[in-house]
Amino acid sequence: MQDFDLHIRTRLLFGQNKERKFYEHVASLGKKIFLVIGGGSVKRLGYLDRVTRGLEGQGCELLLFEGIEPNPLAGTINRATAQLREFKGEVVLALGGGSAMDAAKAIAGLAVTDDEDIWPYTLGGDKMGRMTSALPIACIPTTAATASEVTPHSVVSNPDVRGKSPLSYPFFQPTFSWLNPEFTLELPPATTRDGASDILSHVFENYLLGGNRSPLADRYSEGIIATVVETLPLVIAEPDNYELRARLLWASNLALNGYQHAGREASGFILHAIEHAISGFYHNIAHGRGLATLYPAYFRWLWKNDRCRDRLAQLGDRVFGIDKDDVSYASLAFINRFEEWLQNNDLFQSLSDLGVDEADFEAIADYTIATYGFGKPMQARGELNRDDIVEILKMTERVKV
Repeated sequence: MQDFDLHIRTRLLFGQNKERKFYEHVASLGKKIFLVIGGGSVKRLGYLDRVTRGLEGQGCELLLFEGIEPNPLAGTINRATAQLREFKGEVVLALGGGSAMDAAKAIAGLAVTDDEDIWPYTLGGDKMGRMTSALPIACIPTTAATASEVTPHSVVSNPDVRGKSPLSYPFFQPTFSWLNPEFTLELPPATTRDGASDILSHVFENYLLGGNRSPLADRYSEGIIATVVETLPLVIAEPDNYELRARLLWASNLALNGYQHAGREASGFILHAIEHAISGFYHNIAHGRGLATLYPAYFRWLWKNDRCRDRLAQLGDRVFGIDKDDVSYASLAFINRFEEWLQNNDLFQSLSDLGVDEADFEAIADYTIATYGFGKPMQARGELNRDDIVEILKMTERVKV
């Protein structure tokens, strides 16, 4: 196994009956709560009123900021930060999906700087890595997808430059998060599917490219993949099934809490880099949907270039029961079976289906390399350069090996 340093500082409260305890914990961080939400669903479904009453019962004063977009925009984060400073907020609380949680982290970090713009602090910006602290952060996820409630990561978009870029700091890990599966019962089918795709991506990334030196991490990751593959069609058929929703919500958290890659070699998040570039150009594309569109092309590109066939074959064996004696056959068989799963769950699309113009492929590839590769080829068990990314993007149009 590789050496590793893992610190999960977030206290997780899971389930319907942890509500009061969560409010007590949040109130212990400060009484002036800046509450961040996205669209109107948390208001319409009563979640906002419920959380507001609970925190007011702890003597807290709340200021609501609503309107965080999917793929949250730098300008919106900047406006929210100005309101937080005027309010003199002490805690930033996110109620919503990954975008609300990512925005809350960026707001909490920007608020303690002397600046008014978050974008220079993102990957590739001239202030990258210069944040030194953040206000305390707490999260209530309403989707099973990003695991932002436990990670140190935030992702910000900037339509002015057609960009989407992350920023990561240990102090972005929330202090407390309440995972209540009840808050995911009303998710639309498309959002549920996109979330499942996102969960899988967090496991695939390091599993495929991080080597084979941590068999325990392999089994851990395979369990998450198998759980999502089995559970998604069940929860689509029974959307109000609490136990199924709980299974996906916990799988989401486990997929990106750090254990999934402990003991493996570090590896780049290639799928995420390419998808972030795509949805930086096309902000209406849901992150999980963009990832699902890339899976078949990316996996087939890896197979064609003889990258990590052993890992693909092992997934085929352990997730789908494919005999892995012939690694070349088993790895391709896994890709075929996974494509079938995507098709059966309405996740198999091309980039053109999502409205992406092929004329933008080269610019998307250039942005990926410039931002995520710092101007150099990325590593995917060998070099992955700008032309390789263009090829992968073109392969989403159903080009097979």
